[in-house]
Amino acid sequence: MTADWKNKKVAIYLRRSKGDTGDTESQLGRIEPLIRALEKAKKIKKVNRSIVGRQFKYTKAEGRFKSSRDLARSGDIFNEGDGESAFDSARERVVLGELLKRMRAGEYDAVLAETLDRYSRDPLDFATAALDDWRKNGKQFASLKESFYYGSPNPLDESIITTQLMWGGEAKKGESRKSRTALEKKIDIGYITKPKAELRGSGSKGAGRNYRTVWARMLTYGDTPEGRLKKPGEVGKSFGRDHTWASNFYEIFKQWNSYVYPDGETALDKWFDAVDAVNQYIAEYPMKRDGDSYKQKEVKQLIKSSNGFLAYPAGVNPSSKYPTAQNQFILFPNPTDFDIDELATQADPNMIQGWTVIREPLGERKLMKHQTQFRGAGGKGKRLL
Repeated sequence: MTADWKNKKVAIYLRRSKGDTGDTESQLGRIEPLIRALEKAKKIKKVNRSIVGRQFKYTKAEGRFKSSRDLARSGDIFNEGDGESAFDSARERVVLGELLKRMRAGEYDAVLAETLDRYSRDPLDFATAALDDWRKNGKQFASLKESFYYGSPNPLDESIITTQLMWGGEAKKGESRKSRTALEKKIDIGYITKPKAELRGSGSKGAGRNYRTVWARMLTYGDTPEGRLKKPGEVGKSFGRDHTWASNFYEIFKQWNSYVYPDGETALDKWFDAVDAVNQYIAEYPMKRDGDSYKQKEVKQLIKSSNGFLAYPAGVNPSSKYPTAQNQFILFPNPTDFDIDELATQADPNMIQGWTVIREPLGERKLMKHQTQFRGAGGKGKRLL
């Protein structure tokens, strides 16, 4: 692929798809020997290994990805990051956009990626972002592991790429559909994400914590005029945690406490009962240590079946990764309404009498933040109230 190359100035493009294993740091490690070989052979100029875009690791002060800072960095390695789908529009990928901007300004002759599907699994979509660059402006988008590339002087290369990626992309879409179907099935057995509680034997710092005591302590401090917890640092310290932990749980507990079930009990009270029931089962399991009990098949099954309720006792509108549930409001069964031993031994809780995961159309329903699988800082993008 690079037989006719001589000292080209190149950028390196990294991207990991949703559902793929590994990460872009490992991706760079795999192709690093190939980059060094091209540098040694004088086919490409020395690559600046500094990262533009999503960093592999951020300091506590830096926090998460910030486009105004991370896209302005110097370097020749452009990292789109992990979980960036190849089926989302290439024009909407911010790191690719920055790379193309710099290429058009004359910084690069070509781009190298591990494989061509890192640019996109849909060549027609990628063309909407970069067609003029390789057809009119002489730029090239190459793979380090394949013998053809966008912008090749061989007119057959573009046809080969289109055929290969289109067929491969359809297969990948099929895998994605199967994965999404599996996610929907998990909801129907009560599973959605990790419980909010630190359960006995889990190995966390607060394993087996008495959350009723936490709530009672919070209530003694009360609200600020803005509705936040007063002196969260003091509350957090009294439970071996920090102010952020205390503030976050106070917001969660307040919202759950405002959701009242038809029987008059709040979601928070029901959650306390459910956490107590699961912790009691772990404590009474015939093992000497809670940590050993936690690893047993029956305990794992109980937590799995109780998971949805332990995470969202006031119901939830799931994230967009669920094709059907993202448009629904989900209410999970309360484990205390069933025989705990049966939940711990039945792999499919749908076989238990009375077990029902309620799915209702979301419609115009107004939800609190902790009734959603919100994304982003402060729930931006999913937070409704």
